[in-house]
Amino acid sequence: MLALATQSEKMFVPSLLEAPDDGENRKKDKPNYTIDTIRRLKQSFKSSDRLFLLIGMDAFAEIAKWHQAEALFRECEFIVAGRPGYSLADVANALPESLRPRREITKPFHKQAATGDLILPGVSIHLVEDLHQPASATAIREAANAGKPLGRFLDPAVAEYIKKLGLYK
Repeated sequence: MLALATQSEKMFVPSLLEAPDDGENRKKDKPNYTIDTIRRLKQSFKSSDRLFLLIGMDAFAEIAKWHQAEALFRECEFIVAGRPGYSLADVANALPESLRPRREITKPFHKQAATGDLILPGVSIHLVEDLHQPASATAIREAANAGKPLGRFLDPAVAEYIKKLGLYK
């Protein structure tokens, strides 16, 4: 899908870092966790390199449930793309419990837009204002599952690929 989505952008080179390994080392149906991908990627970095994980706020809201969520925050910085209806307090409250500020600290930020940087012990989050885009991975998966057209979200080639393979159903 990434190759289809970026085929007109000659500066983008899709990576096979997360492609399934057909070798004997890969256990059948083993989940592909983000923490493992981040650690594999960092093996090729210099010690001075920084790694950023770009994620939409709708997905970040569930970050505390991710596999080794606290370790992710030690391995990389996050860039969180805003979505309508989310506040700075929502960002802080989505963190894993061990990294989350107390509720009385976040309460004043319930009406503050999720923009700027949120730097806490063990956490660096760079917040991008609401992108005003109709697409999010969550919306795309929901539309595909419901059999709805994906043209408003995706490049036609990507939408056709998802439909042809029956993905997200």
